[in-house]
Amino acid sequence: MNFFKRFKKPKLGIDNCKHLSALGDDPEAWDDLDDEELKRVIGVKFIEYGPTQDTSRIAGLFALYRHAMERLDADERREMLTEFSGMIEQNEGLGHMGLMMFLATDTVPGIRSSAALSLSVLFDPEDGDELAGPRFVIRTLIHHDGGAPGQGAALGGVLLLGDKRIMPLLAEVWDELSEEAQLEMTAAKSGFVTEGMVEFWLDRLEQGCSESVFGSAVAAIAKMPVIAHAPFVVDIERLLPAYSGGEPMKLLRRTTFADYLEEIRPRLEALEKKESKPKVIPRIFEFWKNPEAFRGMVG
Repeated sequence: MNFFKRFKKPKLGIDNCKHLSALGDDPEAWDDLDDEELKRVIGVKFIEYGPTQDTSRIAGLFALYRHAMERLDADERREMLTEFSGMIEQNEGLGHMGLMMFLATDTVPGIRSSAALSLSVLFDPEDGDELAGPRFVIRTLIHHDGGAPGQGAALGGVLLLGDKRIMPLLAEVWDELSEEAQLEMTAAKSGFVTEGMVEFWLDRLEQGCSESVFGSAVAAIAKMPVIAHAPFVVDIERLLPAYSGGEPMKLLRRTTFADYLEEIRPRLEALEKKESKPKVIPRIFEFWKNPEAFRGMVG
């Protein structure tokens, strides 16, 4: 019951929760709910499914959320995702599977990306496997998503974790993605430049990809220092799961943009030699040498 008691916005009594749960099971009642009532109903059904993982509840929960997508804008749904993720973290992962509501049902790439990231770090470890969360999210998106729009954006959420230990999991499924999904992944961006993300894209460029994906991956690397919140490239390890105690991430190394550019220069120059004209690799050198000159010019 501790998880249930966390749902305090507003604080709900047992009788009220039973009433809201019944409303959630009655699609004919949904249109008569105002937006705040609808959110409370979703919260109750989310809580009912999350800790129990009762598969019989999935279809109803997803149908309710699809109805909410017609009523609530992306910012409101993103707020729900943030609130529910916080509840799960406070309760040490209990109810984490409820986040599948956002990951599998929403159509907004940013929400799917955030849901993938949250579920990756809040997933209950299996047999001590720290990477169980990212592994589950990636496997689900590859085998059950069917290449739906936003698949690449969701995988981009896993990429944004920036942890080098996760990158091989993404590399293993790269060739199974459509070009559209690969392009969606290149749109993943963060305020922190991680070695894991840079190396993931360099590996993809070296192993070969379509011309459009090549250009987008180069652009992804080039923009990293321009949109960064700190003038460093970091190598990090995430605390997985996030509620297991301790700092959320461990800093393994911090390198200036200039020094890191010199480290990857041989790989970039080799790619540039093989690249046909007009060449785009030089944009990486240009942006990384003087990121301040381009700040505000790229998104």
